[in-house]
Amino acid sequence: MKEAATIPRRAWLWVFAAYLFQAIPAAVRDEALPVALKDLGYPDARNTQAVAIFGLIVGFKILLSPLVAGFDPRRFILASQLGIAAVFGLMAMFLGAGEASLSGIIGCLIMLSLLAAAHDFALDGYFVAALDDRSRATHAGVLNVATKVGAVLAGPGLIWLVGRIMDEGPQTVDAWSWAMVAAALLALLTLGANAWGLAAEPRTASDQSTVKERFAVMQAGLRSLGSDPRLYAVLGLILFYRASEVHMARIIPLFSKSAEHGGLGLDNETYAFLRMLSAVGGLALGGVIGSLVVARLGLARSLLPLGVMMHLPLAAFAWLAYDGTHDLRVIGAVFIVEYVAYGAGLCALILAMMKLAAGPGAAVRYAALSTFALLANYLPGLWAGALAEHLGYAHYFLFALSLAIPGIISAVVAKRHFTEA
Repeated sequence: MKEAATIPRRAWLWVFAAYLFQAIPAAVRDEALPVALKDLGYPDARNTQAVAIFGLIVGFKILLSPLVAGFDPRRFILASQLGIAAVFGLMAMFLGAGEASLSGIIGCLIMLSLLAAAHDFALDGYFVAALDDRSRATHAGVLNVATKVGAVLAGPGLIWLVGRIMDEGPQTVDAWSWAMVAAALLALLTLGANAWGLAAEPRTASDQSTVKERFAVMQAGLRSLGSDPRLYAVLGLILFYRASEVHMARIIPLFSKSAEHGGLGLDNETYAFLRMLSAVGGLALGGVIGSLVVARLGLARSLLPLGVMMHLPLAAFAWLAYDGTHDLRVIGAVFIVEYVAYGAGLCALILAMMKLAAGPGAAVRYAALSTFALLANYLPGLWAGALAEHLGYAHYFLFALSLAIPGIISAVVAKRHFTEA
């Protein structure tokens, strides 16, 4: 048998498989879980709060980083992926067990968030360490496509599958149990492809320093970030630049499923089909538009136009909530516009975060910024559902649109700190 060192590298394979896998837990939490809770009769307030809590747990990844760094990165990535697949299997079992398994399902979702947090940190670190600048640039497109494919398969894909299963007769809980079986199988298939790709990679040593020393390095990186004069401008972007879009995203699955408060009343299959059609193309087009705008204008001058673009879909969703026709072609077009605007605006925000994180201790600095971004992404879920129930969907979307004002102000302030970009 050939030694790993003599086997031609298959970096494209492990990058595609690993980042497709990375998208699976996030898509299950952000896309599938809200629809599952809606199917099971949970009100919007409890729905968005549950998603927010499980999402916020992922923010602990920066605290896990000194512990994760002590393991062989390839083995840790594969082991955590196997653990995530096992959690999906346990969730299928607990869902099949009925109402008495609620505590087991909650425990699985907590474990899923913790494993996903550790996996994400290990994978991102390995991607940076294993590939040089040229290779990272070459494989950036593969990573981007893999993330979008994983998000579609584990989000709208599972929702569509549930709808098809329910058409054949099984009840909601049983249908979602089979969906978790499908998620586990997808995870195992992706794990196998990832293992095959990583087998050809040169061996990378684990960090031999002590946990105490790694915590000291993390603290040094955080201190350097805290002393950077651009920090508060970027934190303003993280908190406010996407505020309107985040409030919209927390409610879209519930708005699409609900037949009350101005909701669209879509069934699982129709909702999933529209989201699948619009997601891949819309996100890809948005990313291309964002990249082209930044390349042409520079980061500083791009923040404002891309920010305005990201806020515009709120007006379309408010109109959908007021309008009673619910034409599927119009709904699909609004979904596409939402994804395009989100992809473009997110591109500018990520580039601002990367620019601030660059330099000594970049991994720790970016992990800290991504933790803040997670908080900003999930905290609104604690109140979004209750607010939508109180205001109705149309007025809720108008409220979210008003959050574009601090978002635009944050872009103007940040522009002064990236004038050279």
